[in-house]
Amino acid sequence: MKNTLKKQYIDIIILVILIALLFIGFFSYVIFHSLTSKKDNLDTTLPVSSTYETSLSNSQNSNFIEYHDEVVDIDALPTNELLEEKVSEPITVKVTGTTPYFIKVNYLANVVTIYSKDEFGYYTVPFKAMICSTGTATPKFGTYTISEKYRWLSLVGGVKGQYSSRIVNHILFHSVPYLKETSDSLEYWEYDKLGKSASAGCIRLTVEDAKWIYDNCRSGTKVEFYSDENPGPLGKPTSRQISSNVECRNWDPTDPNSNNPWRKYLNATN
Repeated sequence: MKNTLKKQYIDIIILVILIALLFIGFFSYVIFHSLTSKKDNLDTTLPVSSTYETSLSNSQNSNFIEYHDEVVDIDALPTNELLEEKVSEPITVKVTGTTPYFIKVNYLANVVTIYSKDEFGYYTVPFKAMICSTGTATPKFGTYTISEKYRWLSLVGGVKGQYSSRIVNHILFHSVPYLKETSDSLEYWEYDKLGKSASAGCIRLTVEDAKWIYDNCRSGTKVEFYSDENPGPLGKPTSRQISSNVECRNWDPTDPNSNNPWRKYLNATN
């Protein structure tokens, strides 16, 4: 009888030990998996420099995005998709580079803000704001680089655009579309949509603003997309509604073309 009870006690102790080992193994796996996931997340974040860049002379040959005490070389990032995935919500951003301007496109507010450099060489000075029309294919986040420029360009639907600057793939800055490659064939009903989402994906601007980017923001200029209800530090400009002016509406009111009838009309009304 005693031997039987002793054997039962031993069996119970062994069972308890086995259960304890199972629990220890399970919790060890959970902790290990959690630590591994955190490490993987860290390994897939943006490549950053190991030290804080405080010297402007060390950064003049590259473009940097600064996150608290880290500096990201945005030219060294492998793809724009990585930027769009990882830089969608930067906390604090300081960018420097070799071009005079840095462009931010607020997708939600339909506003473009141009930044120039401060005394330290960072693009922190709001310089100019532009009303625009974004569209369904417009990037919501990400940083890209202006490449080619076109005085006139054929756009989706067989229409034409003035002063086009390519941002990425088929996304460009350009004027409101024209029916023909002439300044007097403006789609005036589309011009009246400036400030609202209306394009297929390009960034529509007044001729004056499209030309300004075309003339002043050379190839290599960075363009950052983001979405915010706040239009930006310079607010949201307005544009003239032109559809009711039958005499002038086929022209962009801001077009510097000497034949623009808006010149005479505006001079007469001022």
